[in-house]
Amino acid sequence: MDNVGSLEVRVRPFEVDFRGKLTFPLLMNQFLNAAGIHASARGFGITQLNENDKTWVLSRAAIELNSFPKSGEVFEIQTWIEGVMRTFTLRNFAVLDASGTVVGYARTIWAMIDVNTRKPVNLEGLGIEKYKENKECPIERSGKIPMLENYVESKFTVKYSDVDINQHLNSAKYVEHIVDVFSLQQFSGRDIVRFEIEYIEECHYGEEITVKKMEVSENEYVVVLQNEKEEIVCKSHVYFSEESKE
Repeated sequence: MDNVGSLEVRVRPFEVDFRGKLTFPLLMNQFLNAAGIHASARGFGITQLNENDKTWVLSRAAIELNSFPKSGEVFEIQTWIEGVMRTFTLRNFAVLDASGTVVGYARTIWAMIDVNTRKPVNLEGLGIEKYKENKECPIERSGKIPMLENYVESKFTVKYSDVDINQHLNSAKYVEHIVDVFSLQQFSGRDIVRFEIEYIEECHYGEEITVKKMEVSENEYVVVLQNEKEEIVCKSHVYFSEESKE
């Protein structure tokens, strides 16, 4: 079996924003979908892991895109495992347009945890390392995300459509709440060209989450999510393009 997985996606009309482009949270969903299919086909997907009270959790991600697919367009997501450490794996992605041109990459870090203890599982000896692939992914990993003193604050409550099977805020839903702090004007003539996210704590159904948006520069922002205990549950670093990507 090829170590590189491939998922072909057609953008449907209800998956695009006011510009007719695939929304960033739904792109994140497709990354998660591609990762799940790739892992399941090789025997270490979430369904197989759940049989032994284990699961995968996304820890960090860094995504860079030159262009976003539009309604009706077909694109491809390729994914592969770059490395397997004792308690986490490095999984990369490439995004290709309909012509086969690479328009983006992503680097992610995943941990396998015990669903009962929520503690990391030792990955040594599970056979995942045999699927490693030495394939180019020419973007930097997610770095240290700065914290600033000045911010704009908003809040949301974790609801039915936010949670996954474990009643935790879904990984892509974090992204949705992060990008929703930006106005339509911010997206007019601009795209997100780099997005970094660090997942720190789980959010649960019914929790009130505070979102703090901090402006680093004209097209660079830090967005932090905090729970009711004022603990940081997620941090992100968002970069917009300076010129129109239309």
